[in-house]
Amino acid sequence: MRRILRRTGGIESRPREAVVVAFASGKGGTGKSFLATNAAIGLHELGRRVVVVDCDFGLANAHLLFGVNPRHTLLHLLDGAVSAAEALLPTPYGPTLLAGGSGVASLAELGARHMQALAGALHWLAGCHDYVLLDCAAGLAPQSMITVLAAQHVVVVTNPEIAALTDAYALIKCLARQPARPSVELVVNRVTSAGLGKATFDRMADVSRRFAGCDIHYLGEVPEDPAVNHRRLGQPPLLSSLPRCPTSQAILSILHNVEGRVRERDGHGTGRLAARPGVEARMMAQIRRW
Repeated sequence: MRRILRRTGGIESRPREAVVVAFASGKGGTGKSFLATNAAIGLHELGRRVVVVDCDFGLANAHLLFGVNPRHTLLHLLDGAVSAAEALLPTPYGPTLLAGGSGVASLAELGARHMQALAGALHWLAGCHDYVLLDCAAGLAPQSMITVLAAQHVVVVTNPEIAALTDAYALIKCLARQPARPSVELVVNRVTSAGLGKATFDRMADVSRRFAGCDIHYLGEVPEDPAVNHRRLGQPPLLSSLPRCPTSQAILSILHNVEGRVRERDGHGTGRLAARPGVEARMMAQIRRW
């Protein structure tokens, strides 16, 4: 009877998975990891079960931003030394972390077998969290794009400067070519005046629509803030230490917009999300194309 109901849609064909959000950028230095880690803390404070997966293979830094020292990293997981559950690391701020490797050259040259192991780990993580946040490597390398395209939502983080915008557009154009692309959202970081982020988005959205055939969505802007510029390694994440500063307030506004996009696109709470391919299937499809 269960098999019949599964085929006819009487019950969900698989358990509901977490929402998978990739934080990506065309170039390094846009504040992508800063935003991903603070967004995770904000979602945790909203009562969501959140895990951050540092997919910046070989140049990981999320553990530094959370102020933790991982015993196990992606290197151990992908080599089969530990399971995803064993590699998970609690942080003092609520979210859990699957740390990446830092200064490990072998992680920059992962093969299909390793990426398949990561796909299986993401499947397990998505089954026991509400949000899986992927802190992806900057740029368009195949390994980075495989992880980006495993997500349902891609948050492209850019700055108003021309080099960052040019590289962000290159990433959006690459996403636009995919047969089944995720929803593409934009955050403009380090804006020097209120409204500059929206004006930057409007120009980027017009170019993306006209020349790449890709509609993108605006999540918000984050101001240039002395509270961020004066941060030092080892200090608590900004959302925990200075929750009322302009940057923290901007991040909370962005999270409100993220959850709105999730409800709008994925039908969260309606059962439609469960009918879509899971994160492992999405990632395996990209690996096969690779």
